[in-house]
Amino acid sequence: MLAAALSQVPAVWTLTGLAVLVFGLLPKATPAVWALVGGCLALGRLGPSLKLPAWAMNLSPYSHLPKLPGADATAAPFLWLPALSVLFAAVGLAAVRRRDIG
Repeated sequence: MLAAALSQVPAVWTLTGLAVLVFGLLPKATPAVWALVGGCLALGRLGPSLKLPAWAMNLSPYSHLPKLPGADATAAPFLWLPALSVLFAAVGLAAVRRRDIG
């Protein structure tokens, strides 16, 4: 069960990286990141029962991870989601450094 819980960490990192990106580029829009988190939660809970199309379900990083235990796990989402997280965070931090905060 611990492995199943830890398998969701790359999606959390992706949302965290996205929050850093929004903070760096649009600091006044940072509270809107909670809408992204809520949207991912809504897609995960309501998407299958509403029979949303695949493109809509794929907007959530959680949809790309296997549902463990029981599902077959591949390495791809565990590699590209953290890479995307690092990219988001790097761009966000670079944008913060360019701002005149002092």
